[in-house]
Amino acid sequence: MISPVTGAPIDRVRLATSEEIRRTLDALGGPPGSPSRADVLSFLARLHDELVRHEPELVRTTMLETGFIGSDCRDIIAGAIEFLHDFGRYAESQEMKPRVVPHSFAAPAPRMMHLTHRPYRWVAAMVPQNASLTLGITIIASALYAGSRVLLRPSLQCASSGVLLAELVDRSGPPAPVVILNCMARDFLDACYQSPQVDMLHYIGSNRHAMAVLQDALASSKQCLLDGQGNGVLYVDDSFSMAEAAQLITMGATRFNGLTCTSVNGVLADETVYPALRDALVEAFGRLVVGDPQDPRTQIGPLFSPEHAAGLARDLRNGSGVRVLCGGASHGAYFVPAVVEGVGLDDVLVREGLFGPAVWIHPVRADAVFDWLRANAFPLSDTVLSTRPEVVEAFALNSRAARICVNEDPSVESMFEPWGGYPPSGLNPVSTWIEKYRQSYQIDGRPASLAEPFRSLGVVGG
Repeated sequence: MISPVTGAPIDRVRLATSEEIRRTLDALGGPPGSPSRADVLSFLARLHDELVRHEPELVRTTMLETGFIGSDCRDIIAGAIEFLHDFGRYAESQEMKPRVVPHSFAAPAPRMMHLTHRPYRWVAAMVPQNASLTLGITIIASALYAGSRVLLRPSLQCASSGVLLAELVDRSGPPAPVVILNCMARDFLDACYQSPQVDMLHYIGSNRHAMAVLQDALASSKQCLLDGQGNGVLYVDDSFSMAEAAQLITMGATRFNGLTCTSVNGVLADETVYPALRDALVEAFGRLVVGDPQDPRTQIGPLFSPEHAAGLARDLRNGSGVRVLCGGASHGAYFVPAVVEGVGLDDVLVREGLFGPAVWIHPVRADAVFDWLRANAFPLSDTVLSTRPEVVEAFALNSRAARICVNEDPSVESMFEPWGGYPPSGLNPVSTWIEKYRQSYQIDGRPASLAEPFRSLGVVGG
C-alpha cells in the first residue's frame, strides 16, 4: 500500500480470494441467531476502549492512507470513539415503535396486520477510501445491534487501518461473527453473490460501479443498498453575510481535501452578490496552504494519487465556457485548490460534480435556482444560505437532495447521521443505519392467540 503523502509503502497486506471468503462464510454461517443487545453494547464498550488505547496509531495511519491533514484525522478518530461511547443512547432513542393496522376501520375485527422486522443473516459491506474506518465502525455497530453478522471489506488503500480494526474487533470479543477482509472488490462481490449466507449487500463507493453492483446483486437474489458520490450545490442570496458565506464555502469545499459526499461542489450566488462573493472566494482559496499533512501549517494535503489530482485538473476545464479563476494545477498527488466560473447547465461539472478541493460558482436569479438544482444527477446534500424563511422553505421543497443543510457547513457530518437517498438506487431511503439493516415485514392474522412467541417481535401487547 503506497501513501499519497510520502509516495512510499505504508504496509504489505495479504488479499483474500473469492473462494476463501466463501469458505469463511460457510464455516461461520449456520442457522440465524441474533446476539442480545446487552452483549452488543458490552462489545462496543470494549472496542471503544481499544480505539482509545490506539488513538495515536489510528490518527497517523489515517493520515498516511488518505492525505487528510492532522486536525481532520484527529476529528475522524475522536468521532469514532464518541460514536462507540454513545451508541447505546443513540440506538435506544431510535427504537422503532410497534405499528398495527386493522383489516377494516368500519367495524372491530380480530384480524390485524402487524409491521415488524427481522435481522439479515449476514450484512456484507464495502466502503470507500475517504471514510473507510468510520464507515466500517458504523456498519459493525449497527448491523450487530440489528441482529446480523458482518462481513466488511475496507478500501484497499486503507488496508492498514482495516487490519488494525480487525485486530481490535477480535480483541474486543464480538458477540456474533465479524469478518474484516482485505481483498479485490471483484472477489468480494463474487463471493457475496454466490454465498447463500449473505442476505444484504451494501455498496458504498464510486458512482461508476454502483449500478452494475445493484444489477448483479438483484440477479443473485440479494437485497442491495447503494451509496455513491454526491454532488453538493449551495445557494446564497443577498440576505446572508458575504464574509461568512465565503468562509463557510471555503471550508465546505476543502475540508477533508474536498473528498466527502457532502462537500460543496458548486455555488449558485444571487446575481446581485456574485462579484463580491466570487472575489472573496478567489482570495480565500489563494491563501490555502498546500503541503505535507504532517506539517501543522498545512490546510490541504495530497489527493489519493497522482492520477486523481491530474484527473481533477482535467475535469475542471471540461466545458466550453469554463474559466479557472485560481489554482487548478497538479503536482504529483498534490492539487492547488481552484475556483472556476462560466459553467453551463449541461456541463459535467454541474451535473455530476467533482472530487477534490475545488468549486464552481455561477450568478443566478432567484427564479432560476431550481433549474440548476434539477440538473444535478447526484443530489445527496444541498445547502442554502439565507435569513429569509420563505427562501429556505422553497429551496427545501424544490431540491431533490436527501439532505438539506441550512446556514451551516455541509461538510461537517456526524457518525450518527442518517444516510440514504442515492438517486439511481431507489432502494435506500434516508434512514438510520440500524433501520437499514433490519428487514421489515408484516404479520397478518391473530398472533395474540399465540402470545409468547410474538412478544419479542413487538406485535403483542404486554
